[in-house]
Amino acid sequence: MKKTSLLLLFAGIIFQANATISQIRWGSSGDPLNGLTITWSNSGTADSVKWGYTTSYEKGKFSGTKRAGYSTNSFFKYTFPTVTASSVLYYSLYDSGSKTWGAQQTFTTSPPLNTGTFTFCALGDCRDYPTTLTTISNLVGARKPALTLFNGDLTLSGNSATQYNTFFTAASNFLANNLAYHAEGNHDAASPSMFSNLWDLPIVNGQNLYYSTKYGNAIFITINTNDPSNATQLSWLKTTLAAAAADPSILWKIVSCHHAFFNTGSHTGDMDAYRSTIWKAFDDYGVDLVINGHDHNYQRSFPINLNSGSVGNPVAQYGSAAGQGRCEIIAGGAGAGLYSQVTSSADAWSIKTFKQSYNYLTCDVQNCKIIITDYDQTNAVIETFTLDKTGTSACVTTGEPSLTKNPNPLVVYPNPSDGTITMHYSSENTGEALIQIFDIMGKEIVTEKVSKATAEMDFKYDLSKYAKGTYTISIIVGSQKDKATIILR
Repeated sequence: MKKTSLLLLFAGIIFQANATISQIRWGSSGDPLNGLTITWSNSGTADSVKWGYTTSYEKGKFSGTKRAGYSTNSFFKYTFPTVTASSVLYYSLYDSGSKTWGAQQTFTTSPPLNTGTFTFCALGDCRDYPTTLTTISNLVGARKPALTLFNGDLTLSGNSATQYNTFFTAASNFLANNLAYHAEGNHDAASPSMFSNLWDLPIVNGQNLYYSTKYGNAIFITINTNDPSNATQLSWLKTTLAAAAADPSILWKIVSCHHAFFNTGSHTGDMDAYRSTIWKAFDDYGVDLVINGHDHNYQRSFPINLNSGSVGNPVAQYGSAAGQGRCEIIAGGAGAGLYSQVTSSADAWSIKTFKQSYNYLTCDVQNCKIIITDYDQTNAVIETFTLDKTGTSACVTTGEPSLTKNPNPLVVYPNPSDGTITMHYSSENTGEALIQIFDIMGKEIVTEKVSKATAEMDFKYDLSKYAKGTYTISIIVGSQKDKATIILR
């Protein structure tokens, strides 16, 4: 009897040890604040979540929705109601296998939907190189992006549970703390159903391999380039781009996918057949930025608009107006073995920058500008440049301020921040600038006077000694006063 009891106790310990929540990740069935979803893996049968904006989890406890996983564990998810922007969510997950609540965890929500200033990142092509993936994904997470575009090839074999386990372990810190929108890679496409089941993403035409989401002054469109001849997808793409072009609140049109249309790496020519269909839609409706992977390196194109000339001739400048060109960026350096440049590629005319390096992309949207920087695995800058619509009809000051007109001259980043911030102030006024920072109670905690000699001014300040929370920053130059909000986390 004693032996039996010990065996049962031992079996219970084994069961509890195996019933461990893992693979926490964040997605959304809509935009970053509407449809925000947390998903996790476990061998339990009825997991739950409790959450709130304070440590008391005042929003309550909710059952997770269960679905089949890709191996022995099940997936559970919970979709939040519309969440408060720029806020910290406190949550805990209930492990129904061990019948215990996990440790308190946090997640910071994205800035408001009507923002014109936010950061998004992009990375892809990690495959079976977990060490580099951990390095790159942690660097991305440290940027505190509002959202991240993950452009596919998570594994070498997209039907391998073992390889997905490796991926989730290597990227665990990033996935548990960042909202990501995923595009399917060609290696992931070994099992489209397995890939689709991993992520909670917007549903279009009953599937989630192509979709769009509107955030800030941008629309993000993800397409499935593993199925480029799909007429239904192409029709949806054109309809979505046409609606975006007609929406005055959308300034930037950004496409995410896996395969590159212009490329001087190993996969040069892969999408040539679809320049007359998919890329033409990009040209017809003025897509600003196309981000992809597939080639394991960094590449940036010249401005390309095939409507304005034959293959072999870039146009003069980036932009969405007639005659301006698309900017395509390959950021396929999240871990997979690097590819060198094919100097004899027929696409040589189209590529402005090539770097055989692990890398990730950061895009700082500052209303009518996007400052784009690509970093390597040591966080050194590979390249930085700006897409600039200042002076275009959408950005000319007329009447009352709106999202894309009369943009706030004061931009603070990163936001949220762990301490050190940069204030970028754009104003024609020069002279002495008074910088004040106030806490949430309106108490002034910082006063600085600096000289503003030119229209553009950058000022760094370290707030790490102050408590976590929301702060207001004010800059006064002469009769002009501008404000911005910063979250310390």
